[in-house]
Amino acid sequence: MQLRCSYCQTMFALSHEEMLAALQYMSEEDLHYYDAHCPKCRRANRVERMKLQRAYPNWQDVLKDMAKDAAKAEKEAAAALKKEKAAAKSEPAPAAEEKPAAKKKVKSHKEAGK
Repeated sequence: MQLRCSYCQTMFALSHEEMLAALQYMSEEDLHYYDAHCPKCRRANRVERMKLQRAYPNWQDVLKDMAKDAAKAEKEAAAALKKEKAAAKSEPAPAAEEKPAAKKKVKSHKEAGK
């Protein structure tokens, strides 16, 4: 969605992700306007909820799909983590490494002068 800053007249765009986040935030907080910040002057520009909804008509369906995908990915990640832990427990402990040879004793300055 293309917007023009009402202060500096710079054109800037809102991505689909930003519009989706804005619509979700406005619906949760029961707001009528979203503050889109200009990248040049950093001032907040009011964008009406209806304007965002016209630009992203099926935002609620997309949000539900994203929530389902996130839950599915979370379950898969938990299952993978569980498998890794089980594999780590079933492997034998690595053999103890040999200790390095003892270092030679270095004489201090006082001992060297004697």
